[in-house]
This record gives sequence, C-alpha cells and structure tokens, in this order.
Amino acid sequence: MLNNPLRRKLSHPNRLISTLEIKPKDVVVDFGCGPGFFLIPLAGVAAKVIGIDVSTRMLDRASSYAKKNSVSVDLLQSDGTDIKLQDGSVDLILLVHVFHEVEDEQGLLREFLRILRPSGRLAIVEKTRPSRVLPASLGPPIVEEKRVVEEVQRAGLTSDRTIPYGKDSIIISRK
Repeated sequence: MLNNPLRRKLSHPNRLISTLEIKPKDVVVDFGCGPGFFLIPLAGVAAKVIGIDVSTRMLDRASSYAKKNSVSVDLLQSDGTDIKLQDGSVDLILLVHVFHEVEDEQGLLREFLRILRPSGRLAIVEKTRPSRVLPASLGPPIVEEKRVVEEVQRAGLTSDRTIPYGKDSIIISRK
C-alpha cells in the first residue's frame, strides 16, 4: 500500500523532503501524488502544495488524508499533458517513482518547464539500484540514472546534482 504506517516508519517522507531545500514561501507540486504520502508532509514546509495525479481515486484518498491531518492542499487531476497551472508559478516539482511510468516524457518535461518559475527545480526520485532486502519483482523497476538525466537535459533543463538515497537517486534539475 502506498500510504501506510509501516512505510512511514521505514522511510519517513520528511527524510526525503529535508533534502529538497524547500523554502517556506515555495509553491511545490507533488506530481503523481497518489494518496498523499509526500503531499501532506510537504504542506508543513511550503507555502502552497499542489498534488497532481491521473487517478481521481488517488486524489480522493489524498483529500481525505489532508483533512485527517488538518492541512490545506490543492488537488488536480492530470496526466501531465495539460496541467491547469499558470506559466512560471511553481518553485519545485517532485516526482517519486513516477517518471518511469510516463509515456510521453518529453511532453511532460515541456509542461514542467512551462509551469516552473525561472529558478524552479525538478526533483525526480527513481530506484536506481537493486534492493538487498526485497526481490526485484517488488516495488518500482530500476531506472538508469543516466537516462533520466539525459531526458531532463534534452528537454532544456540543467542537471544540477544527483543525491544517492538508499536504493534510489534524487535527480535534481533547474530551469
């Protein structure tokens, strides 16, 4: 399950969030937010948090989770081809184990470029190393870090840095 107490205990979302250097005035998009595992903790550190997911069922769950935790978040249904946000309105876009599921990566990245502020950042988290504990069939597939960096650069973003994060990598790019 995407949002459960065991997952929060094993990999607390604040651990990842603390690496992203979010400022209190930032507008943050959690793209592929699912039921809100990262979305709700993000609301505690950013001025505005927007959860985007293709699934209305996941957005309903995220809404319930936000209400349960008494936080305010905006939720949008989109597959990323037409995100209903103004040009240059977002400081950070976060994707956690989502990029490998996107069919039109360049189209998505172009849309991200449109909504990012001139100094905006994109943080893509993907599994880049096998787990020593879980079988390969569990969890997201392994994605080549180099391929993600190449796609981001091809779209016109500048690759800033990559942070090893357990079996994952956090690939941070700037507009």
